[in-house]
Amino acid sequence: MDQLTRDQAERELVAWATANACRDDIIRAAYRAGVAKNRIHAITGVARTTIDRTLEERTVRRGVMQMATREEVGQFLEEFVQDWPRDPTWQGGPFPFRPQPAMAYQTSAEELAGQMFEMVGFRALRLGSWLSTPDGELMAAAVELLTPPPYEIDAKLLVDALKIAATKQRTAEREKAVGIGMVAAIGAVLLAGSRS
Repeated sequence: MDQLTRDQAERELVAWATANACRDDIIRAAYRAGVAKNRIHAITGVARTTIDRTLEERTVRRGVMQMATREEVGQFLEEFVQDWPRDPTWQGGPFPFRPQPAMAYQTSAEELAGQMFEMVGFRALRLGSWLSTPDGELMAAAVELLTPPPYEIDAKLLVDALKIAATKQRTAEREKAVGIGMVAAIGAVLLAGSRS
């Protein structure tokens, strides 16, 4: 880039800031529309860590974190169960000679919940706030969005795992809130003590 005047440089900075703000909205919209994070990275060249951070940021309205929608949970699950066996009889598809066994026979809801809890995509959903977790209906509705659907036993496993992971998330949020409260109380005592 050639030498810029101060006015030109400021215009470039404004254009850059506007483009980056729009970029984040486009990344979020693309992810909600079903574009996988690795595909977003391949198309845009935006670092995967930046994509994760962008998706983790949630819209805050009136100081309350919005609860995830069924579509957002469904998108997370679609990526999470990408390699899982699916119901071979769905829409009359060909039934394989030896279908893969359901995941419910290979893992537990607790193990899956632990895996989910560690994923950035799950943390971005904010299913478990320090006040509450969503009911099972939202989670069941999100599982129903998966196509082709998983085995029925795996669908139940996913709902159970989501409930456990959301409860873990709520517990972590409560612990964080208690920790912040303790730090604030200690700070108030120290401040009061220093004024005496």
